[in-house]
Amino acid sequence: SMPPSRGRARERARTRVATPGPSPSEPRARGDARERSEDDRSQLTGNLVSPAPKTTARRPPTSETRARGGLKSRSPPPSPLKRAVKRVQRALPRFVAVYAPKLPIFSSAFVLLAYAVLVPAFGRAYHMVRTEGTIVSDVASETWEMGTRFKVSWDREARALRASYAGGAERRERNSVWCMMRIGRGEGCEGQKTWDAWSTVPGKPFVRVANGPIRVHQLISGHFKITMKAILKTSIQTIDEIEHDAQANKLVMRGKLVKEDARLDRWLTKLGDLSAHLRERTVKRQAYVAQSKLVASYEFTLECDGEDRLAFAIDWDDEVPGVVRAGRRRRTVGLNQLDFVYAMDPDERVYGLGEQFSSYNHRGRRVPVITGEQGMGRGVQPLSFMFNSVFPGSAGSWHTTYTAIPHYITHKARSVFLTNYTYSEFDFTEEESVVIRAAAPSGLITGQIIGGSSIPDVLRAYTDYAGRMTPLPEWAMNGVILGMTGGPQKVRQVYKTLGEGGVKVAGLWLQDWGGVRNTSIGIERVWWNWRLDETHYTDWDALREEIKPNGTHLLTYVNTFLMDANSDKGLLYREAKEKNYMVRDVKGEVYRLGSEPGVTFGLLDLSNPECVAWIEDIIVDMLETTGAMGWMADFGEYLPFDAVLHSGELPIEVHNRYPEDWAEVNRRAMRRAGLEGTGFFWSRSASTKSPKHSALFWLGDQMVSWDAYDGIKTAVLGGLSGGLSGLTLTHSDVGGYTAHPLKHRSEELLMRWMELNAFADAIFRTHQGNRPHHNAQPWNTPELVEHLKFCVDIHVALKPYKVELMREAQAVGLPMTRSMIIHYPYDTNAANIATQFLLGRDILVAPVLDKGATHVHVYLPPGDVWVDAWTTQRAPVQPDLIGSDEGGRGSWITVDTPMGWPAAFVRKSAGKFALRAAARLRDVAMEKGGVPPKRRLRAMDPVDRIVLGFL
Repeated sequence: SMPPSRGRARERARTRVATPGPSPSEPRARGDARERSEDDRSQLTGNLVSPAPKTTARRPPTSETRARGGLKSRSPPPSPLKRAVKRVQRALPRFVAVYAPKLPIFSSAFVLLAYAVLVPAFGRAYHMVRTEGTIVSDVASETWEMGTRFKVSWDREARALRASYAGGAERRERNSVWCMMRIGRGEGCEGQKTWDAWSTVPGKPFVRVANGPIRVHQLISGHFKITMKAILKTSIQTIDEIEHDAQANKLVMRGKLVKEDARLDRWLTKLGDLSAHLRERTVKRQAYVAQSKLVASYEFTLECDGEDRLAFAIDWDDEVPGVVRAGRRRRTVGLNQLDFVYAMDPDERVYGLGEQFSSYNHRGRRVPVITGEQGMGRGVQPLSFMFNSVFPGSAGSWHTTYTAIPHYITHKARSVFLTNYTYSEFDFTEEESVVIRAAAPSGLITGQIIGGSSIPDVLRAYTDYAGRMTPLPEWAMNGVILGMTGGPQKVRQVYKTLGEGGVKVAGLWLQDWGGVRNTSIGIERVWWNWRLDETHYTDWDALREEIKPNGTHLLTYVNTFLMDANSDKGLLYREAKEKNYMVRDVKGEVYRLGSEPGVTFGLLDLSNPECVAWIEDIIVDMLETTGAMGWMADFGEYLPFDAVLHSGELPIEVHNRYPEDWAEVNRRAMRRAGLEGTGFFWSRSASTKSPKHSALFWLGDQMVSWDAYDGIKTAVLGGLSGGLSGLTLTHSDVGGYTAHPLKHRSEELLMRWMELNAFADAIFRTHQGNRPHHNAQPWNTPELVEHLKFCVDIHVALKPYKVELMREAQAVGLPMTRSMIIHYPYDTNAANIATQFLLGRDILVAPVLDKGATHVHVYLPPGDVWVDAWTTQRAPVQPDLIGSDEGGRGSWITVDTPMGWPAAFVRKSAGKFALRAAARLRDVAMEKGGVPPKRRLRAMDPVDRIVLGFL
């Protein structure tokens, strides 16, 4: 028989199996069961006191429960969000109990970690006082004469400084004998106009200095990104004294720059003042507060530099005692940043800042001024993402440029530029002011303010300082300068093909004169050893003499690098390394650069006079050995910011000057080789005074594409923008340069680029590109050769007119290829068009810049009558005869552009050189068989004007 206890257990198990568990609608049953189990446990533990009986109040059945047989309905389930909140609430105490730091950790490691991470962040936020600041002065209002044209005024009530310029439309009268006599008698010149060339924002400081990190992100070689963060920045400027030297035309303003207290500092200061008053220590308190602030002395100097330029210099204490806080040691603070702030009209448009390839009117942008590689893609996706993924930074950005020229000009003929070479940013994002932010470790920034009655006047004054380019030798414009590599056999074959096609060839640019190599990334590069490779060009001298009777010359290539190699190709590298002629790293070794796997090179240290003389001798030897009449002086943008220079200068203050130093070396070499006036070289990089040295510029390495990021359109924009900063003679590679496995040069792009260069460029030079075997080349097909001949004939027909424009550039600094803003500054349409240009004053050209386009829309500005240069036909819709400054309006027309016939117009009142150039264009057209009969000029369709926004 089974024990009674085991039998009862089995009975209970069967009962549990047969009886279903409690449902969610019966919570009270579960409570009753729990209570019964507690009563049982209390009896088993010997609790003799019986618990009080519990009664449950039953809720009367509702109609809903009666319908369902007396059962209560189930409540809806909680939402996922509520369930998640409940899970967190249940898990949080357990997480805190397990992971919360105990007291020993909290008092040591945790505190140190929090201090290291949070305190710097809080410090930056604490000191970044977002205030416009104020200017304080007791100096009385006064006006001072600065030279013959400038007046500088200080207004105490408005707390503003102003530099006014006297000039205007009557400028010729002012220079007349009658006007000069009136000025000599102390009388005014009637009709003379005066306006503000520069002024500060009333009541606001125009000089602010700051302390903060300047971080240089050196990406792949030649690509840089600089960020400046201001932690401690002054916001109060005092003007304590103004001293004027009438004899020297010099004005000196001195005062203090004070960091305004943060809000918490101001509260604590008031509490401290109250405490000192109660304790009768007010005098001691005032002395402490005066000494506790960050205060720097400054000196702002204005001085005449010529008739139309006012030079300024800002000098300040580059190291001062920092802010004092209770119980803290006062540290020395380096003031390494400057904000130069002044007024600008809200409607003022801004241009220039060197060659800008993506921005025409810079208003609303902050433009960094730093020379570097422009990049491949420059924002076009997904190409830029792909390039940056493989070579960080190689895609560039919208503002990356080869030229570092801190000079801008507005459509109201106002202009300011820096004469320092340090890194700077021009911030045009404010509505009524402009901020020039500069990195200045030495505590000195210099620049100039230009006064002029028009944009041509401003360009003349600016190029008086920066230097002006001289006319090119005429042989350089007698035909195409053909760029190629491949050795003498290929050169002769191509030269023969073009000769049979009737193409005029002015030069053969043989970039591989020192040898050629194929790289690991699939592009063709030349050896950077600057010695003639006689195994590659076995009969160089014979080739030169063979083409010379035809008026064709040889041209070569050189750059700022020396390539490391174990063979004789690395001979110059080893010599420069031994003599310490290359820039060094912090360890004293050669700073090794690289743009591809397995290849390294060093950069010439042009701060070393011995290195300068050495490389100059090498270039002279190149010219004498090869008999070349011209060469490309490539690069100049690669100086690293962490390099060590022979001169001991900081790289951040030399980086933007390097292109200028490089151009000066090449100019002296050209002069020593006896090629001044008969030879030339062309540069890619540029600084402020590069036009003084470089004979010609080219626009760098555009993509072989149609896009506006890095394609053919950027070649037009870059040339127009550079022309407003002194780069008066430029050109681009016909067809572009940069190709990649997914994109190669098409025949259509090459042909349209030929048309562009025939009109826009100082010389007509082709380039095979970095993937010559994949790109379309001018000699590939008879159709390309024929088109090349026609475009070269256009270029040669325009030669006398271009020579005259080069003389004008040398005389007054006006670019050969001009932005329309130069002659139509108040025309809002001309202010925003960067797809057409003026060749000189009189010829307007609208090239085809879109794939498959058969027509272009042309804007004819007011004040002139425009005639088709190909046919002498007047434009079907003429603009107003009064200028835009007097309310005149231009007109839009549509012009058919079959291949070979870009839109070109000439002013009816043009000068003789422009009219003769147009006549020669018509002669070229007749030799080709005449203008296509279906080519039409018509008024622009109103729907097109609405869709394109040309209203």
